[in-house]
Amino acid sequence: MRTFAVVAFVLLLGPTASAATLTVEVSRQGFTLPIDVAVAPRVDGTPPEWSMTKTLPAGGGGGKSAVSFEGLPAGLYVVMASGPQPLQRLSTKANLGSDGSTVRLVIPQSKIELRTMLAGEPLVRAEITFTHRELRWRTEVETDDDGRFTGTLWEEGMYTANVRRHHASSGPYSVDVWLSPKPVTIDVPDRHVTGRVLASGKPLAGAIIDLRSENGQSTLTVRTQSAPDGRFEFFGAREGALSLTARAPSYLDSDTVTFELHGATGQHSVDVELTRGEPRAVRVVDTHGAPIAGATLIASCDGHLKSTSVTNAEGSADVALPRDASCAIYALPKEGSLAVEPVKGSKPLLIRVREGASSLRLALKSEAGEPFSAMSVLMRIDGVVIPPAIARLLGSRGFSLITNEEGSISLPRIPRGIYEFWPYRSSAEGQMLYETATDFKAPISVEVLPGENNATVKFQAR
Repeated sequence: MRTFAVVAFVLLLGPTASAATLTVEVSRQGFTLPIDVAVAPRVDGTPPEWSMTKTLPAGGGGGKSAVSFEGLPAGLYVVMASGPQPLQRLSTKANLGSDGSTVRLVIPQSKIELRTMLAGEPLVRAEITFTHRELRWRTEVETDDDGRFTGTLWEEGMYTANVRRHHASSGPYSVDVWLSPKPVTIDVPDRHVTGRVLASGKPLAGAIIDLRSENGQSTLTVRTQSAPDGRFEFFGAREGALSLTARAPSYLDSDTVTFELHGATGQHSVDVELTRGEPRAVRVVDTHGAPIAGATLIASCDGHLKSTSVTNAEGSADVALPRDASCAIYALPKEGSLAVEPVKGSKPLLIRVREGASSLRLALKSEAGEPFSAMSVLMRIDGVVIPPAIARLLGSRGFSLITNEEGSISLPRIPRGIYEFWPYRSSAEGQMLYETATDFKAPISVEVLPGENNATVKFQAR
């Protein structure tokens, strides 16, 4: 095992806010149709939530048009101009200062030719969701009866394409593609995972099935729902080791099913049985005792995700738990913050959530200053270790525990406390660290105080 020497520091910055005007100038380059201009606060790694939209009317002589968004807090934003076609999307970052800012967009006159194939044959009426790799906005395209799409492309670059069969309840084939005026072909491999979700031996509709793959360089999770007859399908599955789980309201999450697919073609079929757990009454309140409505509750038992639920207006919910297991319940209010409570005895649980008035940006670098990208971290908060299965869920809530290209993770709206971390590369290594973390001191420890916290950690191999 490698041993690292660690240097860490925390810089506290106070938040600032002031109203300003963001002006967006669009050079139409001859485009005369209406253009929608949208603005969203920018949070790295999360899809933009468009808070304001204005429309530049048709006409304008195909020259320049402008629109202003007034009264915005100073900060970082994403700006998008969009036309009526799905790939008529042009985006940029904006840094809005207290004196206001102006961003300029120039609409290109580019065309795109796209085709989808399945094992070399046209994949007709394929539904493709393109996600911009950097700014995370999405748009959807449907191919024709020959598997083709032809249209206008406003923004060349790298996208993640999720390809589905037309109107089929199948999990998507996911691949990174570079969209440009050059012809683009997406060839879906002929590897399939099929099965049924059952409850007491009967088909269960509407269950969510996740298929997770890890190829040594990246981890990918694709998702679908079971049909009315309980059946599901993933097509274009990755080659190698795969793991599958299923979940549904009022049921415990299934045990993980692992298997492998190899070769240009392959198929694996599996039936997944879901069982009902024993309900445990849980109430979630803030530090003043007021109920927290809409909080997500996650039950983790022996390191595995077993069920989720959401609190009602009184801050209450029933959480399904298995018998004779060591469990903890995580509370995630929709406004932010995080709390965890071990399950003891059979009485109702009260979870008190501290205010999420802090944030942490942690950068992992070498002594020479090179960032460690695509590295996962195991996290311990005030002595409680977060299982990797729960950490993956936290990622969907904006708690990034995988470093970006700059070697950083971001934890917004968290409570103050002692946060400890173990870096790791593979899922197997992460699980091993989780199982032994209580016996070892973490290599990274940061005291998070109220406000914005930034820490840089440098590693030196011995």
